[in-house]
Amino acid sequence: MLKTPRYKIERISPSKGYKPFYEFNFKPTELEAYLDEYIVGQKEAKAVIATKICTHFHKIRKFLFRYGREDKTEFIKNNIFIIGPTGVGKTYMIKLIAKKIGVPFVKGDATKFSETGYVGGDIEDLIRDLYWESNGDLEKAQFGIVFLDEIDKIASPAETIGPDISRTGVQRALLKPLEETEVEIKIPHENCSFFEFSEMQGKHKRKRLTLNTKYVLFIVSGAFQGLEDIIKKRMKKQGLGFISEIESKSEEKINYFKFVTPEDLVNYGFEREFVGRFPVIVVFEPLSKDDLYEILANPNDPIVINKKRDFKVYNINIAFTEDALRRIAEIAYEESTGARALGRILERILIPYERALPSLSLNFLGVTKEIVENPYGVLSAMTESPNNSRWKENYLRALEDEKKRTEKYLNRKNFFKEDKFKITPKRFEMIFKLYKKKDIELNQAVEEIFYIWKQIKSYESAFERKKFIKIAFTGDAVDDILEVAINKNWGVFTYCEKVMSKLEYSLNYLKDIQEKETIYINSLAFKNPERFIKEYLSA
Repeated sequence: MLKTPRYKIERISPSKGYKPFYEFNFKPTELEAYLDEYIVGQKEAKAVIATKICTHFHKIRKFLFRYGREDKTEFIKNNIFIIGPTGVGKTYMIKLIAKKIGVPFVKGDATKFSETGYVGGDIEDLIRDLYWESNGDLEKAQFGIVFLDEIDKIASPAETIGPDISRTGVQRALLKPLEETEVEIKIPHENCSFFEFSEMQGKHKRKRLTLNTKYVLFIVSGAFQGLEDIIKKRMKKQGLGFISEIESKSEEKINYFKFVTPEDLVNYGFEREFVGRFPVIVVFEPLSKDDLYEILANPNDPIVINKKRDFKVYNINIAFTEDALRRIAEIAYEESTGARALGRILERILIPYERALPSLSLNFLGVTKEIVENPYGVLSAMTESPNNSRWKENYLRALEDEKKRTEKYLNRKNFFKEDKFKITPKRFEMIFKLYKKKDIELNQAVEEIFYIWKQIKSYESAFERKKFIKIAFTGDAVDDILEVAINKNWGVFTYCEKVMSKLEYSLNYLKDIQEKETIYINSLAFKNPERFIKEYLSA
């Protein structure tokens, strides 16, 4: 007789200390500022989401630090309900936040789930994905974020006669995970045959892993077509004082979603218990032409960066003129599908060039307004006359426009202000060169320069500890070290040691004779050490 296996149930203990989470110290304004670097517009949505996610994780920490003490207060999660048109950055925003704070993130489509799991999968499958996304770290998984898109598709339409089991059933299946429930993590060999299982059972004692959803944050989103009509009807019925003022404005300028109430969502087709599990409702704004342009002009934008990488595999550098980006934004706005249209338009314009240019002698492409409006016509002229100076001029003009956009972006950001790191003209050139060479986010290029700068500062401290001489590199010297480290791939400590070894005796002399607390090392010390010492003595 085959005995039923005994499972060992493993539960999570906060005493294990998932370090990155227990050291969580983000403030809402800091998280909002991070989102500003990547997402255009949506000021109110960014503020609310950044605040509630920060509060959620800070509140968890408070609860966990009281672990073992009596606490009868129920933990209520800040589950978030997002409403907004397609392509406005709903999923992208949550992905960015999860990446920044270091918690696992999984995304699912509400239309693929059923109450029983016979069709597509069940809700618990999504919870299990957190475990695998955390590389089997059960404690890390319990602090994850679950993002469920197309949530409006599981609303039961008002015209349905009788209960709509397929949709309301999914809503009801979500109720327990939204608050707290235990989800068993199925291990891979559970899918083996009955006889295989019997054989394995004797060899291995199996653990039953369970993930508690008490601290898992749920965020749902959807476009909610038809919800605006429900909101308008309710507002007219209530006869609100500002209704006449709203109606007097252009319909295109009004985002009626801003006036949504939980009762509107119930009328749309959601169960009251389901809506009640989401204390936070966030509304995203449609994107304007200017917003779409700003997305393309943002040097951290993945749409443009990925298109550049497509060409870079053929060693072709591309850049976009200002008027080209403006025209692409206009075309995308007319399609009314938000930022998703931008990638589609770029592909439509540039695929012919991606196909043809690798066979030509050109290793650059300046995307102009002319190319946007007549891609095949310009490509035909380029193919007939690839050595025409016009193509090089277009690229240089596009490159100059790109440099101006990059400089504008950097000027309105306070990068590493607390570390007194300044972006000098020479450092800007290095950042831009790195940004173009690797086709990476501008923030990543800045961080690479900043990392080298921190190494230079570390060398100053190390030199003082080792030689008992306090030195400080001047701005021009720092720029020279940065340039060598980037262009020649030298290690900062190796290069500095090579130079400073020639100066060590003279520096000791300067320290003893002149009794100066700090000796400032400028770029001359790297080019002509002897002349540097003479000028220092004569100063």
